[in-house]
Amino acid sequence: MKNRLIKIFTIILAFSISSCEDVLDRVPLDAPSDLTFFSNQQELELAINGVYQNLYLMSAGATAQNILDNATDLGWQRALLFGIEALTLGAHNAETGLFASFWQHQYRGVNRSNNLLQNMHRARAVVSESFYNRIEAEAKFLRAYHYFWLIQMYGDVPYVTEIPSSIAEGIVPRTPKSTIVDNLFTDLDFAAANLPDSWGGANEGRATRGAALALKSRIALMNNRYNEAIQAAQQVMQSNVYDLYPDYGDLFIYEGERSQEVILDLPFLIGVIVNAVPREQGPRNIGGFSRLAPSQYMIDSYECVDGLTIDKSPLYDPSNPFANRDPRLHASVILPQTMFGTYVFETTPDSTVTTRIVGGVASRVNNQDVTNPFATFTGYLWRKGTSEADVPDNRALSQLNYILIRYAEVLLNYAEAKIESGQIDNTVLTALNRIRARAYGVDVAQTELYPAITTTDQAELRTILRRERKIELANEGFRFLDLYRWGIAEHVLNGPLVGRPLRSHSTMTFVPTIDQYGQPRYDGGLQNYRQVLQMRFDAPKDYLWPIPQRELDINSELVQNPNY
Repeated sequence: MKNRLIKIFTIILAFSISSCEDVLDRVPLDAPSDLTFFSNQQELELAINGVYQNLYLMSAGATAQNILDNATDLGWQRALLFGIEALTLGAHNAETGLFASFWQHQYRGVNRSNNLLQNMHRARAVVSESFYNRIEAEAKFLRAYHYFWLIQMYGDVPYVTEIPSSIAEGIVPRTPKSTIVDNLFTDLDFAAANLPDSWGGANEGRATRGAALALKSRIALMNNRYNEAIQAAQQVMQSNVYDLYPDYGDLFIYEGERSQEVILDLPFLIGVIVNAVPREQGPRNIGGFSRLAPSQYMIDSYECVDGLTIDKSPLYDPSNPFANRDPRLHASVILPQTMFGTYVFETTPDSTVTTRIVGGVASRVNNQDVTNPFATFTGYLWRKGTSEADVPDNRALSQLNYILIRYAEVLLNYAEAKIESGQIDNTVLTALNRIRARAYGVDVAQTELYPAITTTDQAELRTILRRERKIELANEGFRFLDLYRWGIAEHVLNGPLVGRPLRSHSTMTFVPTIDQYGQPRYDGGLQNYRQVLQMRFDAPKDYLWPIPQRELDINSELVQNPNY
């Protein structure tokens, strides 16, 4: 049914006027040219599909979420898309392309929702009340999704719920973030009340009651509204609709598609729209671009199997650094001396040839992951979200779904909100331990088989929770959001972005320390590692993105964020 749904999502393009113009000064915006549109059930279906379609409009099928994580300490994004590297370098300003693209993309989604919500009354008399409410609920959910990204990155933004009837009406000031959050809660409560727990047939993949509540828990957590975050997460947890998928690694490839953990995803289909992420991340030996690559900070953040960080665990051996580690390291990262797509992955400079095994027969071949000038610059690549089923024939034609919301995030939202509000009880430990136990492939009750969390100390739990989000949600687009709201970005996003050791791991004796912010530190040993670039974060300025200069030029009511 994935095939039919994604085809439906694209039909609306034939009815829409696309534009790269400013989204707050067009009348109407991305609207069907026929003024009698929205007058029956079929047209409402087409219109809401067009709103979903906007989720695809960032980076030719690669989501903004995936790219953003690789502009932090977690990784590096070599393609320089939209000027993202300028953000990492602290060289960004209101003219940087990233901010204009992101702003326009999110407001395009807002206005597609608004166009539908403003005009759908034309069909009220000819459709059922339940269908009408369902379309309204989907539109409000999708509008909330786009506003979430706007307020988290820019702070106060213009909050518009109708298409302006004139250019003058489109000149509006910024609305306080707290006011927008209140409105998003109202919209998501309506969505939760009017969307089903699940869909079947051609409708599978649409927003559900669980998606609305999960998004509410995310927005509430990100804005320190802990009671609302707890309540929304609890409703998802008590719905008995979702559960953790048993295999963490398989969750992000074809085996885990539409599993019980997936709350909302983007479907892809060859011939309609393909997922660019696997090729962006893939090794050079299989025809990938190796543009998105995890850093040494990411590698060294995974605990050892005893639950201790690498600077504290007696199990950690710097000359054999990938042994005795949290299984999510191997599930998430293509590590040196591991297999991927029939090739042994190796990135030391002298490994100009590597081993390929096809049909049980090994041969020595040129190692493009070293000899190609655009091979991984950090020495690692993301396994998470890259399927070997796309190798070699479909590496550029992946139809792997991309997960936007999943159940593990809801558990983490619940645990953090409870910790921060001082409501620490066994449900907090259970939520965290369920995620940890899944990583080890065991039941949560089998505490002897994984490093279960037992402490109830708030400060200790806060440290554990933050490391758990870093590990569990790596390469899913949450890192900026988390660092910003925790107020620790200047401690994490300043200094060299570190890649793998310059020589073979087997020669290493140096062990980094893990600081109070959960960040590996290489004092006294930095010379042993590749240094990709110099990260820079200027606090407090960089805690908000600049309003794009073009928007300021067009809208005289907008005021720039401080220090830009």
